[in-house]
Amino acid sequence: CPFAGCHTAYGCGQPAVPPQLSGRVVGGEDAVAHSWPWQISLQYSHSGSWSHTCGGTLIAPQWVLTAAHCISSSMTYRVVLGKQDLSEDDEPGSVAVGVEKMIVHEKWDS
Repeated sequence: CPFAGCHTAYGCGQPAVPPQLSGRVVGGEDAVAHSWPWQISLQYSHSGSWSHTCGGTLIAPQWVLTAAHCISSSMTYRVVLGKQDLSEDDEPGSVAVGVEKMIVHEKWDS
């Protein structure tokens, strides 16, 4: 895994911890910690702190896929892996990585 502190369990579709699946989405339950290791938090820098803006999916060791409406060229972003609680800043097992490059689909019309 190319990210410092990242576990090899962050693989394509291979959860380190088996998820507990149910049909609920609205009013759902918290996920088992680390059961969706490819899920990331896309965060932007604002007034000296980081704020969650969108989720995304780790699709390759250094590539994240998210929705185009989540991206603004005027913002600074980071990707956080291994996050269970977005309200906790220094969560054990989470890794924050700066975004080197953003590619927005050429047909996206904001």
